[in-house]
Amino acid sequence: MTSLEDVFGSTTTLMIKQKFEALEALANAASQAIGMDALGALGETANRYDVLTDDGGLKFRVVEESELCGFTGRCCCRPNHKLQLHVFHGGEEVLYMDRGCKCGQCCACTDLCRQEMRVYKGPGEQGLLAHIKAPFMGGGLSPTLQVMDRDEAPVATIRANAVCCIGGMCCDHTFQIVDANGTNIGKIVKERPDSIAQVAAEMVGDSDNFTIHVPAGMPPEQKAAILAAMHLIDYWLFEDEGAIDANAVEGSIACKLCDLYCCGCVSPCSCQLGGGNGDDDNDGDGDGDGGDYGGDDGGD
Repeated sequence: MTSLEDVFGSTTTLMIKQKFEALEALANAASQAIGMDALGALGETANRYDVLTDDGGLKFRVVEESELCGFTGRCCCRPNHKLQLHVFHGGEEVLYMDRGCKCGQCCACTDLCRQEMRVYKGPGEQGLLAHIKAPFMGGGLSPTLQVMDRDEAPVATIRANAVCCIGGMCCDHTFQIVDANGTNIGKIVKERPDSIAQVAAEMVGDSDNFTIHVPAGMPPEQKAAILAAMHLIDYWLFEDEGAIDANAVEGSIACKLCDLYCCGCVSPCSCQLGGGNGDDDNDGDGDGDGGDYGGDDGGD
């Protein structure tokens, strides 16, 4: 089996590109057009990623394994569903990442709501390398993850530069990595789309790009943990990034601006045009008064 030292070596930069899933985008567009979210959920596909080095060479392929249906599957629980990620290097599985189903719409005050992932060497749970977990209350107003080694000793903390507001396509989103002593040792950057094609892909589905910067001398187990933390960040904060919701039935279009974040809770912030019917007009006379209720005894 290839060693982690051979896999990561002196790597300092990794570029992660999520594969665009046309079927998923088509299902999302159809579900939005007719106002049936369940249809979009049925079209949710397992994620795939290419991990490249800074010279563009392919380093890893990452493939999600998860159930479509079921109590913790993609259909019911996306993007907080239970999943495993298989990381391949030259056709050999070198890392295995496991995340349980979590609740992403509540404060991170219990383990049920605290995002976490475990990283193992090789296929299956052969040897625990690291454990990544959101702290109690999720870091307050800035998304935060704690990275621990196999013995649960603190290794690093990953914290977003953003406060309260995260996501959106207008800018990069940076997560600083500091070691157990508080020294900055790298960063994870969610890249904003830099072409019309990338903008279109993010508007109709999930097609995120990340860059990881770490020091060359970082132990390979820690590099593996940072790679896993990046994927956890993607599922936690950026998986539901389809920015445009066009509803043909209601005649409306909604645009997701960003996500509001507080204590582990993620809530989308959107603006909507059209779809409103103004004031209720129950009597059909076009005056928007909802009918005639008193004020006229008919004798004047």
